[in-house]
Amino acid sequence: MKFPTFSLAALCVLVPLVSHAEEKSSDRPRADSWTIAVIPDTQYYIRSAEDAPLFTEITEWLVEHRMKYNIELMLHVGDIVDANTTEQWERAKKSLKVLDGKIPYVLAVGNHDLGKNSSDRSTMLNDYFKISDNRLNERIFGGAFEEGKLENAWYQFAHGGREYVIFSLEFGPRKEVVDWAEGVAQKHPDESYILVTHEFIDQESALFSDDGWARRTTRETKNSPYSYGIGKEGNVHSGQELWDGFVSKHSNFEMVVNGHYKPFKRVSPDSDKVEWVYDLALSYRRDAYDDGRVCHQMLCNGQWAPHGGNGWFRLLEFLKDGKTVKVWTISPHLAEKEGEAAGWPTSPDKRFTIELPPARGR
Repeated sequence: MKFPTFSLAALCVLVPLVSHAEEKSSDRPRADSWTIAVIPDTQYYIRSAEDAPLFTEITEWLVEHRMKYNIELMLHVGDIVDANTTEQWERAKKSLKVLDGKIPYVLAVGNHDLGKNSSDRSTMLNDYFKISDNRLNERIFGGAFEEGKLENAWYQFAHGGREYVIFSLEFGPRKEVVDWAEGVAQKHPDESYILVTHEFIDQESALFSDDGWARRTTRETKNSPYSYGIGKEGNVHSGQELWDGFVSKHSNFEMVVNGHYKPFKRVSPDSDKVEWVYDLALSYRRDAYDDGRVCHQMLCNGQWAPHGGNGWFRLLEFLKDGKTVKVWTISPHLAEKEGEAAGWPTSPDKRFTIELPPARGR
């Protein structure tokens, strides 16, 4: 199946796959690339009238730079709001409607978007967001698990020679949701996949793994879906269970993006104790399928940084070679307040390069 296209204008990948000289000469996304923006948890912006404008700063920046950086899509990893209340959803709507008619977007739901921090699965998301709000969302919308509800939906997006099915799955997806997603995948065997979900890999596990890569979450992981009311009966999937039951079955998956987790550091190099860091939570892992194709899994959550997140988000820059993606972790807010270096950092956890397998069917 060919999706309509439209335009709005390697082993250790934590070490960039381009030379130092190339890095210095390319300190911004290139004009001949195209990008997908990934916005991490915005809940702490939304809970405060003082910090809420930072969320709008992000969406306004994306619109302002959509032609310069060829921003074709935005993905939100969930925890759009901090509490499932009218006041907070109205704030979120104000920020996100900036994108309507300008950039299509995919929303995932996090634990804070649900009833009483996931004591149940009720949400006001669908009272404030409908596919028809944004004509560009209508163009990529494929369908939903429940008609008229966006907690679990799939989208068809194509650009730059790559055709994607994008799955947006609820926090701690239920078995019936995973079965539904499997049915969608079975109907689209010739496309590549991206999964957007709130909970998949964490950050703390990377501090104790042999290779320094994060691990997918389990039932025992602190703050996994099993820690919440929705998990009491066991009908949820942790990151590892979602991998085992769905993602690992399809080498079509090229990327998984999530948020949710806190940033930690070791108290000392030889200690098994950690302390909470009030900064960005970032982690990464990669897994190869039997056919050699690779799935890149990335956590980004800025909510613990000052002012609800300090304006952090990511740009995934797809280079014109059709296989290289440069991951930028940026804050135009900090760039304006503290200088360009603060807003466009070059540390290997914030700026790195991944390589995608060949586009499906080629």
